[in-house]
Amino acid sequence: MKNSILFRFLFALAIFSTFTFTSCMKTGDMLIQNGSSYYQRKNFEQAEELFMMALEEKSDFSKEDIYAMIANCRLELGDYDNAIEWRNKILETRKDSDNYINLGLLYRFKQDDATAEEMYKKALNAAPKDPNAYGSLGSLYLSQDRIDEAIPYFQESINLYPWNGQVHTNLAICYGRKGLFDLAEESMANALYLRYENFDSFRAELDELENKAGYVKKE
Repeated sequence: MKNSILFRFLFALAIFSTFTFTSCMKTGDMLIQNGSSYYQRKNFEQAEELFMMALEEKSDFSKEDIYAMIANCRLELGDYDNAIEWRNKILETRKDSDNYINLGLLYRFKQDDATAEEMYKKALNAAPKDPNAYGSLGSLYLSQDRIDEAIPYFQESINLYPWNGQVHTNLAICYGRKGLFDLAEESMANALYLRYENFDSFRAELDELENKAGYVKKE
């Protein structure tokens, strides 16, 4: 399911390639660096424990950033309810588009599309020029077969940021379901150019739609 949903799930500041262990490094920063290393090795419980400890120490990272790190650990462990709780703690002091998008994703994992839609709309209110907010809403509507609603959100996402291959493939599927195969092929060609990693599965879906309709591709 994770690969089928457009999102920017940020594990913010997860890789600290510029960090070195020095005597002046704050204790919280060392804990976060070590926790990030565990996270990358998929030891999410150990990572979470270190992030929790970092909350009690001095650090150059904000509390909100650490909350997000803990929420990501909870997500990876399949504990969506607690992931939402940690993300809601961020909202107490910071209402940004990324956090609303991530909350929307979590609600989609819980199959609560109504609340997910609410979160994505709040993301748009927080950042009207965020392409990921438009793409997330488009993806939600596509999953509900609300094609006419999905298309303008994908189009606006592309207008704001043309280099997201997944948005192009999602738009191609929308066009394909409406029988607009020439437009679908243009969008799919853009995704291929961008080397979108899940291109083949979307290509197969569009091929099936085209075969059923007897569509002949242009040379």
